[in-house]
Amino acid sequence: MRYIFLLAPFLAGTFLFSCNPGRKSAKELTRPAIPPSSIKLPDSLPTLPNSEINLVLKIYAPPILRIADSMVPKEFNSDNWPNYSQPSCDFRYKYHFLRSVLKMSCTNNQINVQFTGNYQLTGSKCLCTMEKPVSPWISGSCGYGKEPLRKVGISISSQIIILPNFKLKTVTHLDNIQSYDKCVVSMFSSDVTNLVSDSVRSSVNAFCTAMDAAINGMDYTKTLLQFYQQYKTMAISNYGYVSLNPSLIRLGNLNFSKDTFYLSAGTVCRPEFSSDSQRTITNPGFPYLNLSERNNASIIYLNFSYGFDFLSRMLNDSLKNKTFYVNGRTIVIKQASLKGIGGHRVEIKIEFAGSNRGKLYLRGSPVYDSASQTLTVPDLAYSIEDEDLVLKIAKTISRNKIKKGLSGKTYLDIGALIKSNIPALNARLNSELFNHFYSSGKINNIKVLGILAQNDQIRIQVYANVNLALSATGMP
Repeated sequence: MRYIFLLAPFLAGTFLFSCNPGRKSAKELTRPAIPPSSIKLPDSLPTLPNSEINLVLKIYAPPILRIADSMVPKEFNSDNWPNYSQPSCDFRYKYHFLRSVLKMSCTNNQINVQFTGNYQLTGSKCLCTMEKPVSPWISGSCGYGKEPLRKVGISISSQIIILPNFKLKTVTHLDNIQSYDKCVVSMFSSDVTNLVSDSVRSSVNAFCTAMDAAINGMDYTKTLLQFYQQYKTMAISNYGYVSLNPSLIRLGNLNFSKDTFYLSAGTVCRPEFSSDSQRTITNPGFPYLNLSERNNASIIYLNFSYGFDFLSRMLNDSLKNKTFYVNGRTIVIKQASLKGIGGHRVEIKIEFAGSNRGKLYLRGSPVYDSASQTLTVPDLAYSIEDEDLVLKIAKTISRNKIKKGLSGKTYLDIGALIKSNIPALNARLNSELFNHFYSSGKINNIKVLGILAQNDQIRIQVYANVNLALSATGMP
């Protein structure tokens, strides 16, 4: 929204190219103003409604799946591996279980993980008397040598719960173990498939319990508060500062499709842009959490407040040392300043050098009509020390984009200016924010609601209807 921040240069241009004097002999030339008392403006702009920013978070899944895959053990072994486990006097066994790559799905915060496992087992039996072996161990195995590994399918589910204090909780459990192949120990024809399944079930359940305990024991509150305090107010390049002032943060359900996680998120807030970082914070409290789905477009109301000192610096950045050529003469802008002079009036002073040298003072009340989306300066007045410069400037009026209304008042069509900038704004909206993080969307409507000059600042109010999405294509 660069055009908002260029209001000061526009005012300078509006004043500068609206001069239309006749020739006078005096070195100082003036144009009287419409009496300021005839311009009726409010002392403040109305309070804007809350903004509701809704967006879709899209997270490319493979990097996260790789992390999840590293968290789940790649092998499950019998107790005491590589030694035997002996559940009874007459039987002992050991097995080695290797899992496949995880397959994941997620619907409404319910994560389901499936994988298959291949295992091999060695078992031994003997005769026992009074709980003591009295014969040699007779051993057998399955999945060794030329025998194929036995296959088992495992399914785990985990419900993600977001608590009101922004903590995460998971409830994870084993859904199912399915044995695709029986394991019959060849030497003594004993089917130990259920024994392996029970042992794997015990190992997976232990993993699920440990994972829940680890996640449920995490406390993000301190980190979240530090992050919120750090980014409560953010610098926007050299255009000032912005604070969202959120009163509510909304999170929807996590879902997964193809290779992407989707999460709807949003906030109810009161965005403030200002040249003074201390003026942007209107809601110092921490927002509360609301768990609900909402996929509507974002309805955003923006407050801009920029001090005249800040706008003077912007005006100088745009005009200082700029050179203009008028009928063979050179005019160089050396200095420009902007200030409020009371009664919602603004004064711009421009010092110039080159073929002509002098000072130009432009004074008037910017009046914005929200219905026609035009900005006028009906009480425009000027004074200048060099007559010849004024005459040269007057000749450029017909080549200027600033238009004349039927009443003769200088005006700028803000609505047309916004419309012409929509493609550029959409291009900025669809761009990389930082490494692996992109924004996308479309501006459905945008308009300026109000502009008002006050004693120490200019206030601007803007409305926008925008579809927004944020995409993460990798880990930061």
